Amino acid sequence: MMKYFLNLLLAGLISGNLFSQEKPIFKAGELTIGLGIAINDGLKETGNGLTQSIGWSKALDKKRKLRIHPSIIFGQFAPLLVTDTRDMYYNITNYNLRLDYDLIRYKAVSLVASGGVFMQFSRGLIGTGGESNYKDSEYFARLYFGGNLSGAIRVNPAKSRITYEYRPINISFGNNDFILAIGSIGISFKFKDN
Repeated sequence: MMKYFLNLLLAGLISGNLFSQEKPIFKAGELTIGLGIAINDGLKETGNGLTQSIGWSKALDKKRKLRIHPSIIFGQFAPLLVTDTRDMYYNITNYNLRLDYDLIRYKAVSLVASGGVFMQFSRGLIGTGGESNYKDSEYFARLYFGGNLSGAIRVNPAKSRITYEYRPINISFGNNDFILAIGSIGISFKFKDN
């Protein structure tokens, strides 16, 4: 999947549409998908993992610099390279609503700042065996909510149906000392107005 995405990104960068200044013909919205690497710390759970996201983006102004972007992020986590915690494996489902704004735009490339709110459901198993101090496993389910901030580089060729995004940091802060930090790459598929 990652190799396919990188090949698609490379093809878009090589194509002549990358730096076009023509008016956009795709205005209806964009279906967004992404892959990421994340660090998560909650009330009892701590881990590193992989995330997948799917969402929808819609422009709110005529210049298409301000966009609303609801999305769902799924992730699988374990305490890889974390030595001061019990063994655990858990999943997250993160419902996210953010506003994206193009701070600087040069032709098809823009620097994006984002902010929003989230609600996350974490569930999993703590104490999966092999630990001398603990004899029992424990299931958990937690609900977190809060705000998030992020920045991205977005490549949006006017005549192309595809938009590319590199979001090196997306940080969410919430209740119960919750932190989720994700670095991700994404691709969007644009739709025309009828």
